[in-house]
Amino acid sequence: MTQEKNDVKLLEIKDLEVRYRSGGRSVHAVNGVSLSVDKGEILGLVGETGAGKTTIAKSILRILPDHATQSVNGEILFEGEDLLKAKKNRMTAIRGYKISMIFQDPMTALNPIMPVNKQIAEDIQLHMGVSKREAIERANQMLETVGISADRGGEYPHQFSGGMKQRVVIAMALACRPDLLLADEPTTALDVTIQAQVLELIANLQKELKTAMILITHDLGVVAGVCDRVAVVYAGEILEIGTKEEIFDYPKHPYTKGLFGALPDLSKKVRRLSSIDGLPPDPTNLPPGCPFAPRCEKATDECREGTVELTELNPDHSVRCIHID
Repeated sequence: MTQEKNDVKLLEIKDLEVRYRSGGRSVHAVNGVSLSVDKGEILGLVGETGAGKTTIAKSILRILPDHATQSVNGEILFEGEDLLKAKKNRMTAIRGYKISMIFQDPMTALNPIMPVNKQIAEDIQLHMGVSKREAIERANQMLETVGISADRGGEYPHQFSGGMKQRVVIAMALACRPDLLLADEPTTALDVTIQAQVLELIANLQKELKTAMILITHDLGVVAGVCDRVAVVYAGEILEIGTKEEIFDYPKHPYTKGLFGALPDLSKKVRRLSSIDGLPPDPTNLPPGCPFAPRCEKATDECREGTVELTELNPDHSVRCIHID
């Protein structure tokens, strides 16, 4: 019975496609992404800026901007329910309760004219049906959990440092003990020392609450310290996905190898880090075939013209490339 429960996928995304409209042109932001997350698992989404990582996360919560979104197709199954077909009141019940999100910039995620404990209490009162007083008490307890004294609960966001504001956002996201946490580059706006503290805090709370997490980042060092599995995203596609050990020890896609080649390694004597020539493709005019082909040294006509499918190398590792070592 326990085995059956563990085998259930908390989240399954199937063939997700997202198009934006900009200046009369169609922006191909996400192109046929499929992935899954188990209960209690941490999946890292890595890739350059503009790869589509944040769009994938916002699609799960259905908070894409209405004015700019042209179409969203595919399936996003959360506990077997397709969120893309869910009604608005159903999504309101899910957001913050079943699925929460930590946004990249804590300042824009907080209301500047409301005390932080009241902002956390709003979610608690909405989803857990408690009184306003009890919600405030639970909000203050949540602040204590993330290392902020409860007597600061009545203060406003501008009275906190960047790292403390991010802790408030984490408290808000975890207040209702969600089953899935979406963390969109939660340490980008922080200095290195505070980054490490916040990441350790997120990891400890995730283990304590047994919350699954999708961590969006471009920092492979963060992925190495936190994640169980890794998906490498490029031009709205997953080029490689697998366990952290498979991706870090046996990277197969030229793009993944390029990302690792750009990392400093103190055990190697090199005068200059390697780089990936060129730029990501224009999402309004994607090249045919493999989107990485224009920057790839191994690219052939077959790569540039044909469809390159995600191929399973073993149950823990898949790659979208026809030139696998």
